[in-house]
Amino acid sequence: MIKLRHSQYLEPDVFAEITEIWRQTGISNPARNDSLEAVQYNLDHGGTMLLAYWDDRLVGTTWLSHDFRRLYIHHMAVLPEFQNRGIGRSLLQEAVKIADEFGYQAKLEVHRDNPAARHLYRISGFEDLEGYITMIRRGG
Repeated sequence: MIKLRHSQYLEPDVFAEITEIWRQTGISNPARNDSLEAVQYNLDHGGTMLLAYWDDRLVGTTWLSHDFRRLYIHHMAVLPEFQNRGIGRSLLQEAVKIADEFGYQAKLEVHRDNPAARHLYRISGFEDLEGYITMIRRGG
């Protein structure tokens, strides 16, 4: 029932569906500047959006980018009513497959208060980077 699609171009209506998934799962944040223009710029320069469909409904997504060494897995989210059906696992497996095809390490960030995602990532071979703290500078 799960179908995955790779997309390098997003129509505005599809991006609206994606951002609704991000909103419902709590990963949306205006400070991230996740506009259609910013995301499409990334996709135009080597990124990929993985889209998970249940029948014909978009129910999950993950955004991939790379620096020619690592594949970065961003914004992995599945609508709450479709969680625990293997959709997140399918998205993650596809992302890891892409990383392996290019010989990249797969890297992601996960919030410490998201035990379900951390469990999925651990059983898929991801490990904490001991000694590292994530830092960011946003804006001016």
